[in-house]
Amino acid sequence: MARINREQLQKRVVQHCINVANKQKQVTVNHFLQEKIPRQTIYSIIRKYEESGYIGDKPRSGRPKKLSRGQLTRLKRLVNKKTGISLRRLAPRFKVSYQTISNRLKAMGIKYYKKQRAPKYTDKQLEEIPTRARRLYRMLSNNDFELIMDDEKYFLLQDQSVPTNRGFYTSDKRTTGLQRLMPFVTSYHNKEKVLFWPDLASSHYGNNVLQYLDQNDAQFVDNKFNPQNCPQARPIETLWSILKNMVYDEGWEAKTIDQLRIQVNEFYDGSYRI
Repeated sequence: MARINREQLQKRVVQHCINVANKQKQVTVNHFLQEKIPRQTIYSIIRKYEESGYIGDKPRSGRPKKLSRGQLTRLKRLVNKKTGISLRRLAPRFKVSYQTISNRLKAMGIKYYKKQRAPKYTDKQLEEIPTRARRLYRMLSNNDFELIMDDEKYFLLQDQSVPTNRGFYTSDKRTTGLQRLMPFVTSYHNKEKVLFWPDLASSHYGNNVLQYLDQNDAQFVDNKFNPQNCPQARPIETLWSILKNMVYDEGWEAKTIDQLRIQVNEFYDGSYRI
């Protein structure tokens, strides 16, 4: 029996015994036997009330099992579409158990996914790299584009590498991170001149992604022109390497996320702050 139904039954039994049966237990027992309530259960409820004067279960110790609406909103903001989140470290911030956090995320449709390693290129794909690179070069040379490259870099409190298979939480893995593209474009670029250059991850050329780009009239590098495994052609790779060396110069370490954010922004010379 659910706790709420159990407490309702206890309240009904006690009220009947006091107000209707004038504390005659047998009268109350006979009444609730007609509802097919076990005799032992009825006596147990009456005895518990006589001993403790308390109706229902007593308040239980331990962490609460529920989160308020505000806490749920905050939890979703902290976890959804984020990488490297530890639920065990997050749980104490909400003063609930790890399992409660996990259950609430599942109820919101936010699941954990492992990043997939990019497959090794075949000999044929390796042979295509110079051809694709030349095509892309000619396209960029013949047009006045503002390039936006899709890439990411993880900064930790210390100068450590993030495991390549570190997972992420999201409510829709097909469009993770994509919703930020167009707001960024409209805020910092001329939409008509922008060319979006993603890497060759299969998710970046999925049907949902291509549909989103088409709906927003966003120009992007076709996967037939996108050279495989060619970091030399993508200066953003060099940017991250230089920025990392500057942030962690002379063994610098951050104690908090805010300190790390300030340090990165101090060396990152761009209008789009981190």
